[in-house]
Amino acid sequence: MKPFVKKWFENASIHDRARVPPILPFLLAFIAGLLGNVAKFFIAPYLACVFILILAIFFLNRSTNNISPNKTAILVLLFVFGLLYPNKSSLPLDNIVHHIKEGKTTSVEGKLYSSPQVLEDRTFYFLDVESVETETSTKKISGRARIAIYKPHDLLQAGDKVRFEKVRLKIPRNFKNPGRFDYASYLSSKGIHLIGNVSDPESLIRLEQFDLPFYYAFPQQLRERMLASLSQLFPEDEGKLLQAMVFGMKDSLSPEIKEAYIATGLAHLTAVSGLHIGFVASAFYFLIMPLVFYMLYRFKPDSARAGHSGKWTAFLCLIPVLLYMVVVGAKVSSLRAGIMISAFLIAIIINRQNSLFNAFLSAAFFILLWKPESLIDPGFQLSFLAVAGILWVIQLLKEMGDDPLSKLGEPPWHQKLLGKELHSLESGSIKSRLKKIFIGSALISFTVTFATLPILLFNFNRISIVGAFLNLFLVPLAALLIPGVLLVTCIGVVSQSLAMLPAIPFLYLTKLFLIIPQFVAEFPWASIYLATPPAIWIVFYFALLLSAGYALLHKALHKEISTFFKAVWVATAAITLAILIWPRTFHLPPKELTVSVLDIGQGESIFIEFPNGKTLIMDGGGFYKNSLDVGKVVIAPFLWSRGIDRIDYMVATHSDNDHIRGLDSVLDLFPVKTFLTFGDNITGYRMKRLYAKAKEKNVQLVSLKRDQAFKIGETQLIPLHPDPNESLEENDRRVNNDLSLVLRLDYQKFSMLFTGDIGNKVEEKLVNLYPELKVDVLKSPHHGSRFSNSEPFIKTTRPDAVVFSSGYLNRMKHPHPETLDRYKNNGVEIYRTDLNGAVQIISNGQKYSIRTHEGL
Repeated sequence: MKPFVKKWFENASIHDRARVPPILPFLLAFIAGLLGNVAKFFIAPYLACVFILILAIFFLNRSTNNISPNKTAILVLLFVFGLLYPNKSSLPLDNIVHHIKEGKTTSVEGKLYSSPQVLEDRTFYFLDVESVETETSTKKISGRARIAIYKPHDLLQAGDKVRFEKVRLKIPRNFKNPGRFDYASYLSSKGIHLIGNVSDPESLIRLEQFDLPFYYAFPQQLRERMLASLSQLFPEDEGKLLQAMVFGMKDSLSPEIKEAYIATGLAHLTAVSGLHIGFVASAFYFLIMPLVFYMLYRFKPDSARAGHSGKWTAFLCLIPVLLYMVVVGAKVSSLRAGIMISAFLIAIIINRQNSLFNAFLSAAFFILLWKPESLIDPGFQLSFLAVAGILWVIQLLKEMGDDPLSKLGEPPWHQKLLGKELHSLESGSIKSRLKKIFIGSALISFTVTFATLPILLFNFNRISIVGAFLNLFLVPLAALLIPGVLLVTCIGVVSQSLAMLPAIPFLYLTKLFLIIPQFVAEFPWASIYLATPPAIWIVFYFALLLSAGYALLHKALHKEISTFFKAVWVATAAITLAILIWPRTFHLPPKELTVSVLDIGQGESIFIEFPNGKTLIMDGGGFYKNSLDVGKVVIAPFLWSRGIDRIDYMVATHSDNDHIRGLDSVLDLFPVKTFLTFGDNITGYRMKRLYAKAKEKNVQLVSLKRDQAFKIGETQLIPLHPDPNESLEENDRRVNNDLSLVLRLDYQKFSMLFTGDIGNKVEEKLVNLYPELKVDVLKSPHHGSRFSNSEPFIKTTRPDAVVFSSGYLNRMKHPHPETLDRYKNNGVEIYRTDLNGAVQIISNGQKYSIRTHEGL
């Protein structure tokens, strides 16, 4: 172990110093400052910031023999600059967010700055707001809004000056649960400050039609003409898929195709990234390289002999790269990718092919200076780690190739990966080229898979088992398909008849991209969902990968690897795997009762973690017409963030859509052991369907009996309502509010009452049956309706705190002001998911505390 430590922590050799990209320490210093600014907590407060800063100092020490004061000063300045980087979230005083009343209808005027986004059930318009009507006057303001219209209508175009009447505007808001997707920041990154909707297309009035400035109009007109050409050449699903693969426009893809691409790990092909722009640059490079060489050899032979044809070709490749970025549009992801690819091309132009890592880091530095919030953006993280992983592996293979002993005989596998083979495989033979393509594709596919695994796991909790293998074959085909379709589409803009013939092979190739992912996605193990491991897992994982790479390098160079290193590596691998398989254990769940009333909008979902480790989910929320899959998008991320990958008990209080719909997805995503039911009398159509689905998934159905405690460890759940003799009419499709399941939870001295959507009638019945119904915490009946939460019920339950599960600015005005007044007058502490986010009640059986999540 001592030689290894000496090598890495004492002064580096000249060779080792040359391996450290000069810009790396300074980039790390800036990243450390940004982490201290935007990501203050990782495992422990400011740990990531301090760790990255130490790495910056370490690499600065390894990159130079003597650290100069100037370099040290630059490093410190970059760290401080990142730490104090101005927060762009603050908006000017004339921004529209300061001049509206959320949820109230108003009228706004402005210009459409982008083409409308047409989805299956709505159309989004993107408005540069110029004025808004207030209660007293019309104000000139600034800002951008995204406004939805849900009915079919004649589309307006970018550049039109419009007026939206009776539009209901609000500030984008997250579901404030741990583990949630940061929707507000996502829209903010696109410059959208408000969202809204109008119910009637007549509310959208075109005031004037303007021509956009050339720098706006040209890209949009070119894109529209190319999309029209593509739609004519490639009809139906093939055309829709190519719109996603070539232009990044996924809105028209069917849910089935989207799901197939996600399940098979091919979703990156439907979002324009560095891969796509790299395809375009590579195709153009290999197409024109012979022509450039011929022209140089004919007119400037000395330049051709000096190898300048590659530089000129790289320079010319900048043209299609920039044009492709223009056609795709001003998306942050495509601009990031374009900057990276352009940096690589410029490295070739200035004769820095051996400094591609430095060019890549320079591009990353520029992106972070331009948009520092990219640091916590999954798209940037995926792109950065994928490219960094590929460059790192290539560098390792090059260093392995420097071993002089391998030149005495058969080149080892790591040299063959770089094409250094014996003469039996001539470089120009088809067999040799196909072998190199296959090995190169495999290397890239598996490198990208391992490099990006933590980002996929922590952000999406889904891993494709078949992704690396499918990418192995389909990515090389995509390298032909995307530039080829782009070329024939450009030809089609000029003449459809000329483009028809060359489009035929690409049409059949596109069919493969439709058939293969959908076929493979049908297999149950095509992808798996995994709970989020604790953050420390990232440290173990990357330590494992990096040490494995350098261990391979040592072995290839015939250097001894110590027994101690091997033992530590095996132990690290075992810990990394154990944390991944049993994340809940390593999250160190508290040995207390935790009741989480989740923020799911207008609806209800409650998750209970019992002191013995068992879990229960009660209701799953749901949106109108299932416009948002609450179970998949809101509840599941919360559960995964706590390391939960299975559920012991499930309960549905009644069959209203805003309580039951999300449970469908929960059943799909999590193994559930037991479903607690009402019994056979009280079911209804929706409940029967849910119970049938549970049985299909081998979930045990257990009927609850009124007044009979159902014990889970030291905790007991006591059903108080409905009466077992009550039943639905034969033709009823739903279990109505007054047949909601009412459960009392008792854990030692702590108690809580769950009430579903019961009304005054049932409350009166409960008061008469259970005059001593005192509880510590009450989950308010029916989201705080004024036709529930009666005065006698409040006085009988005498809660210290009440929790309302309701949506922000919901149309039913839950919780109603009258209801709030009743609780206030009785001295009850009020918590609301629409204002406080997820409300968590934590009890050790003697005392309890309540935690809220407003800051999310």
